Amino acid sequence: MDTVPVEENGKSRREGTHLLVRAGEYACALPLASVRRVVRALTVHPLPGATAELEGLAEFGGEPLPVLNLGRLVHAPAGPNPTYPVTVVVWVGPAEAREMLGLAADSALEVVHVPAGSVVAGDGGFLLGEAPVGGEVVRVLNLEALGRAT
Repeated sequence: MDTVPVEENGKSRREGTHLLVRAGEYACALPLASVRRVVRALTVHPLPGATAELEGLAEFGGEPLPVLNLGRLVHAPAGPNPTYPVTVVVWVGPAEAREMLGLAADSALEVVHVPAGSVVAGDGGFLLGEAPVGGEVVRVLNLEALGRAT
């Protein structure tokens, strides 16, 4: 996705641009610069002995793609059955060693701006923190840290 950064208080607006997705009862904000594509939920082939978060492998662009369950990653209480589940294909890890990964989510909602100053109470890792967006508190995720943890 190519976007033109817009200056806002000396910072690029692109820095705080996120894709909002639903995972169970939680809304999660994924940094838009790390999102490669949002597709209808991919067919996943489970792997024996995999952790609960790893749904399995799917095929994306002719290559195997590990798919993690986003709701389990953020410990979200189950929500209503999703009507249009998606797989968000993202880049994880640091820029010099990034990898593609799929995140299974209940739905993709919208693109939002989350100012860095509004994010509070993170764990310093995958969960960057929480921020108010449109009257709801959303979990802001750090996909670079997810790459280091996998």
